[in-house]
Amino acid sequence: MTTEELGKFCDQEFGNIDRVMEELFSLYKPEKPEYSLAEQAAVAAFIVNIYSGIEKVLKQMLIYDRLDVHDSPEWHEKVLKKAGEIGILPPDLLQVLSNYLSFRNYFIYAYVFNIKWENMKALADAVRDVIGKVKSEVNEYIQMI
Repeated sequence: MTTEELGKFCDQEFGNIDRVMEELFSLYKPEKPEYSLAEQAAVAAFIVNIYSGIEKVLKQMLIYDRLDVHDSPEWHEKVLKKAGEIGILPPDLLQVLSNYLSFRNYFIYAYVFNIKWENMKALADAVRDVIGKVKSEVNEYIQMI
């Protein structure tokens, strides 16, 4: 894969993430006081989907750099850790993304009605800013390679 192909892959993934964010914010309105369980499930699924897109970008960048990210039970954590180690993500953004990964892991194994709305709301409220920062860091890293 060339640097140009990597950039194109990342752009396509960010386009997919943007599309999911449009769906998220067509449903989720920060000022809306209450959401049905079905709406909460949709918000959670959109957040997880957005995070999964970020993982795809980071994983492809690590593969490009020939770093070991083979699928294993802990590959999700490994992708974030390696992305921080080689300078794709700064420590503060790495910590924020760790919160999204924790939510993803919890969502997969929990019943939706056990997920605290306040936790989900905080992630949804921050996601636009987080994606903007991730895009900026990824683009900056690609320009350096």
